Amino acid sequence: MKIYLALITLAVLSTQVFAQIDESPCDPNEEDCALEEAFKNIYPFKPMATNDIQTRVSRLTENQNFLWDIREMNKRGLTRANTKVQPWGGSFWPLLQGQVANDYQNKNFSIFHGALSGLEVTSWTYNYSKYKRRQRKLHPKIYELSEKELAELAPSEKYDILLGDTSFDLTNKIWNYAATWGEKKKWGFLSSIDLPSGYRIPEASSLLALWEGICHGWAVAAGHYDRPEKTVWVTLPNNKKMPFYPTDLKALISLMWANSTVQDSVIVEGLRCNRKRPKKDDFGRYIDTKLDKDDKSPLPRCADVHPAVYHASVVNILGIEGRSFVVDKSAKASIANQPVSGYEYSYFNPDTGKDGGLETSTIAVANYAKDPFKSARNPETRFIVGVSMTLKYVDWEDPILQETNSPADDKISEFKFNYDLELDGAYKIIGGQWRVDKDGSSRVFGNQTHQPDFFWVVPKDYKKYFAPLPGLPEWNFAKSTLPPKEFAPAAKSAHSFIYQVTREFGFDEKCPVFPIKRGEGEPKKVPCEFKYPRPQPLINVVNKLVEESRR
Repeated sequence: MKIYLALITLAVLSTQVFAQIDESPCDPNEEDCALEEAFKNIYPFKPMATNDIQTRVSRLTENQNFLWDIREMNKRGLTRANTKVQPWGGSFWPLLQGQVANDYQNKNFSIFHGALSGLEVTSWTYNYSKYKRRQRKLHPKIYELSEKELAELAPSEKYDILLGDTSFDLTNKIWNYAATWGEKKKWGFLSSIDLPSGYRIPEASSLLALWEGICHGWAVAAGHYDRPEKTVWVTLPNNKKMPFYPTDLKALISLMWANSTVQDSVIVEGLRCNRKRPKKDDFGRYIDTKLDKDDKSPLPRCADVHPAVYHASVVNILGIEGRSFVVDKSAKASIANQPVSGYEYSYFNPDTGKDGGLETSTIAVANYAKDPFKSARNPETRFIVGVSMTLKYVDWEDPILQETNSPADDKISEFKFNYDLELDGAYKIIGGQWRVDKDGSSRVFGNQTHQPDFFWVVPKDYKKYFAPLPGLPEWNFAKSTLPPKEFAPAAKSAHSFIYQVTREFGFDEKCPVFPIKRGEGEPKKVPCEFKYPRPQPLINVVNKLVEESRR
């Protein structure tokens, strides 16, 4: 089976869109100048074709007959909606703290709480050293711990003990991955490379970003997997009781989703912007001026997501179906995946910026002489309407000890942005542009659109990725709070899952290599393969614990 990992001017210009990048003269024969000209020929400076917009929305909604008539959306009251079930709040389980192998109850997550203790949230090497001491001193006497000490263990440690695994297989695999990534990044998982003589692989930074973690697991699981509601108590062989708090269960669920191959099948719209400070034009729209490291041609990477694709997808996925999706709300290099819980939008006149209903806010193209984005409009456009949207999402939270959990415990946050939509003669959505101010003008301060970087949704058949492992006996929790002994070897197999980016699985990776001695050759790209550990908790265990938490 082929596996693919789905692993932020002083005045309005009087000139049109084609003049919105720096117009300093350049030599047309220069490569940089040619590239700059090429970027003027993609969105947002040129329209996206209608059939491209349709194809993207159809793919995201998995529906050939999606709703794209804005009048019908308005008629059906789809200007506001919430998900059928509110996604649950959770941590993104930072990698530098050991992900779900983090004994979170013994940590202060503020970087301002002391020079030494603050290392807990800034230094993976500090945390890893602490874990190695824990491994030597605490793990060998795990059954000697008091019930209070058991309650304060990391989620993965509790899971290992539940399975009777005093070698702490899952916990160690999680920390080994974190340490390897910390020391060498992806090069620590290089399984083969056609390295020419006299060449070396790239050097890796030993720093981990504070935002790196498993937000991609939590954010999507939160909207699609049952909420853990109560603490589940298990009785160990020595008759001591150990609790799985809702936070512990959320941790295991998030890891399960982060490392599942469901990530290969998620449907993504937009490309990650890899710029810490993406460029903006004088209208505050994010634009692209340079190729990303893996791009072969100019792409709207920081300029996307396209507002037409976004609006139609949100209304169909959340408004009509009540499903959650995930949004990276910052068009910058850092990723902040958040599960969306609702939206509401209103209309405005794109010429005057005045709020109103759909009819009074929609203007004919022929009457919009001062359209600042005129040259970038879809030629099929007959009307334009402004949209002001508030997108609501469940925010991440620090892991906390809490014996129960409900939607009232979630922190609902929101961000707002403006855009216009281009409509054809039948009022179907065929294009649009992001805006800072409703009237399309620019400003000196706060001149940015706040548009999302990308968004993604799991396929409708996602449950097939989370079926219980067959062949295992039923776990009768009423008779024993410990799983059957057959669960232990099956669990170790789940912990040992390796994600192979190899030719055998259809990959054709090329890695950059550099001459060992400077000046003795040019950088090259050569075939290479990687094998990434993706440790997962046994789904049968997670399912049963969550089931018990909801009784």
